Amino acid sequence: MPLPPIHTERLVLRPLEATDADRYHTIWGDPEVIWWGHSDSRAASTVAVAALTGRCERMPAGLGWSWLLKADTGELVGDVCLQPAPDPPGGIEIGWHLAKENWGRGYATEGTRPLLTHAWSLGIGEIVATIVPMNKPSVAVAERLGMIRRPGITSRGGLAHGVWAVSRPDAGY
Repeated sequence: MPLPPIHTERLVLRPLEATDADRYHTIWGDPEVIWWGHSDSRAASTVAVAALTGRCERMPAGLGWSWLLKADTGELVGDVCLQPAPDPPGGIEIGWHLAKENWGRGYATEGTRPLLTHAWSLGIGEIVATIVPMNKPSVAVAERLGMIRRPGITSRGGLAHGVWAVSRPDAGY
């Protein structure tokens, strides 16, 4: 079972589907957005979205990727995800990627807050985010979500990432 559709004041979070290659390429094909390994062609995006939807189908119930769409127009804003984390192994990771014309408008925070609420409803005790520390806007989103940076670094896509974490309010971590 994928992430459920979620509505916020300005956004609709709609689960990723195999037919979403154009949306995927809008975000993941832009080297200014995905500068650590963007999708270099529409054909590559078609392959990537098929692989990603297959991966989402194998994730534990309630996890997956969603599009952030403007509630009033349906226009693509970006994507968010709640998925198994590579670091720490066994953890759950939250992520966000926005089309550059939507940067600085609060959409990442608005789209990820309900994912945290959803994660807490699933009984998940802690959520992590891996962020390249020089990506100050993403660091700011993590901090607005109440995440705190852990010591050390991890490697993702050949880049050093910091790990930010937040615990469910009643988890006692």
